[in-house]
Amino acid sequence: MKIRKQAGLSLISVMIIFMLLGALAMGFLYTIRTGRLPLNDQLQRWGKSAGVISNELKNAAGVNGSNNSSPASGTVAPNENMPAPVTVESGVKKCVINGTVTYSDTECNQRADAKNVKLHDAKGFERPKPKEDDSSASVGDQDFRQKMLNKAIDKASR
Repeated sequence: MKIRKQAGLSLISVMIIFMLLGALAMGFLYTIRTGRLPLNDQLQRWGKSAGVISNELKNAAGVNGSNNSSPASGTVAPNENMPAPVTVESGVKKCVINGTVTYSDTECNQRADAKNVKLHDAKGFERPKPKEDDSSASVGDQDFRQKMLNKAIDKASR
């Protein structure tokens, strides 16, 4: 009786294939849950760290010309061409262009119907204000409580 060598994949190769398949499935499920790819966040963090480290090394070495507006450093230098941000005081313009309503912080073009929209500063969720007549209980509730206490005392004394 001759023993023949097994044909096909070895157990180690099957293990590696299933590990890669499991990692791919975990990445897919993470993407479905969060809406982002799993490695993008980590790569952005590494890029920011690399930018900070390179700037620190340039400062320590005395090299001038470190660029603080690189996307890897996470900070952007102010640009004089950028418009001012929209605030409550500046308001927003409501433009109706060919029946489509859009909101903008710039002026609408001539073919659009424009209206100024006044913004209100939201304070988020607030606790409800207590009632001004904040007595602990009404007379009827106090009578009911007293009756229940008396009933419990009578039951316990028997």
